[in-house]
Amino acid sequence: MERSVGKRFILIRHAPVVSDGLFYGSRDVACRCPTAKEIEKIRANIPDKFNLYVSSAKRCLTTAEYLFPNVKPLALDKLREQNFGSWEGIPYEKIPNIGTLSSTELGEFRPPEGESFNEMSLRVKLVFKEILEKNGSQVSSVIVAHAGTIRAVLSTLVGDSALSFQFDNLSISEFIFLTDGMIVNYLNKVIIQ
Repeated sequence: MERSVGKRFILIRHAPVVSDGLFYGSRDVACRCPTAKEIEKIRANIPDKFNLYVSSAKRCLTTAEYLFPNVKPLALDKLREQNFGSWEGIPYEKIPNIGTLSSTELGEFRPPEGESFNEMSLRVKLVFKEILEKNGSQVSSVIVAHAGTIRAVLSTLVGDSALSFQFDNLSISEFIFLTDGMIVNYLNKVIIQ
């Protein structure tokens, strides 16, 4: 009998957005469709059997539809990007300069009418806990979401320092959740050159 070390989660950041020149955070914006080559390369890194979870944002739903057209995803609002409140939908140059903040200060900073990274991280961690409780130990989970969502998962290990990690569009990151912790297999694996 094969024994599982933990529960495998593969996180894919959505395809690049089609910019309208305005700040978008959790705002719904379209993305460009992944190319056939991108789809093929990403699928080569995904197990045959998995449960698919997707942020309810349009850019994540579109990405998942192209990557996995024969798999019905479970769309979850709790996987959405950080809500930047009144900054959403304004030109980038109109966003106030908040100065230089430490990782801790940045994690706690809440834009007007928005949420802080720490608040978003708590939301993401709660939904991961729910997914972990639902899935059997032999089932992998694939999640199509945002850079902020991936940083929130990573913050379980490195705290607010997760804010200093870059996650490229259509990159994949793999985490193994154990009963008493987490293993990072790889982060921001960019497979399209």
